[in-house]
Amino acid sequence: MSWPLVKLGDVAPAKPSKHAFSASDEVWTLNLDQVEPDTGKVLGKVMAPVSEVGTSTHGFDARHVLYSKLRPYLNKVVLPDGRGLATTELVPMLPDPLRIDRKYLAYYLRSQSFVDWVSSQVAGAKMPRVSMQLFWQHEIPLPPLPEQKRIAAILDKADAIRRKRQQAIQLADDFLRAVFLDMFGDPVTNPKGWNVVELSTLVDPDDKLNYGVVQPGDNEGDGVPLVRSGDLSDVTPDVRQLRRVSASIDRKHRKSKLKGNEILIACVGTIGRVGWVSDEMIGWNIARAVTRIPIREGVNREYVYRYLQNPVVQGYFERETRAVAQPTLNVGLIAKTPVALPPHDLQIAFLERYKTIQAYKQHLFLALGGHDELASGLSQKAFAGQM
Repeated sequence: MSWPLVKLGDVAPAKPSKHAFSASDEVWTLNLDQVEPDTGKVLGKVMAPVSEVGTSTHGFDARHVLYSKLRPYLNKVVLPDGRGLATTELVPMLPDPLRIDRKYLAYYLRSQSFVDWVSSQVAGAKMPRVSMQLFWQHEIPLPPLPEQKRIAAILDKADAIRRKRQQAIQLADDFLRAVFLDMFGDPVTNPKGWNVVELSTLVDPDDKLNYGVVQPGDNEGDGVPLVRSGDLSDVTPDVRQLRRVSASIDRKHRKSKLKGNEILIACVGTIGRVGWVSDEMIGWNIARAVTRIPIREGVNREYVYRYLQNPVVQGYFERETRAVAQPTLNVGLIAKTPVALPPHDLQIAFLERYKTIQAYKQHLFLALGGHDELASGLSQKAFAGQM
């Protein structure tokens, strides 16, 4: 089926809202770091007095679609559910309700074909932004409104299935933490009286804790993948989503290159967030905001990793950095982190349970990946008029 094509600028131009806020009002302030890539999920509503927001913002409300013009390959498209003030990096697109459905527009902007196109329309190496002149000229297929709503409803269902699988993965992580506490108790109060050592004693004697690359890197060429604090997780980051650092800069930071025996921890921003280093990450480097902890041979790295993930230990990091104007988890503080070491057989038993739960998570990841392919296929057919 062939549908008419219309320019984005004609059906959803940039029109910020003009709500009147008093200086004492608390308002939702939305920045790019609060938006999850690909899904557009807002990770947390930040409220602040209008007087503290600054001038580099514009108003939005529940009529808008907010589109990130910075690093469009990250695919940050937000459907706000209320009014607030957003960074000017988020373009306040205002869909004409008589011509285009808001959800239909958001799904189109998140579609892989559009992301591929818009990613090729950027300028700037360190802070790539889409050319808005080309953006507004882009033509979107425009079926009748009832058909747009039908397509959006189908993609809503596909998205709901994906979110349920993600929730199941989160429940598996929560269960693993509960198993940890049941076997070892509170790792800070140490009610079972395990041997407690400083984290530095578990580090490879031929290596040391260190920060990463000072320069943040870019996204051009065949540079070395760079792991930032936002990339830290239980699984290997998608290398296609990582920034890269040039080989010349990488050579200056040889000591922070990953060897495969590390645990990573965020020391700025999401302080205390930890990441696992897989074999696939060997040879990659880390950003300045990340500390590399090379674990010595003979120490159960998985146990130490889960120990550092425990909410009680995370609370320890928070308390130790709370009094600082700009909280930073420095190497010295990380090195002194107390680690309770139960008997080796208990650590191994925990690891066996860990592997069982991880196998279940891997099954969910595979199912999620297959569903993502299905959802991408549905999206492609939907906007080609084949559904």
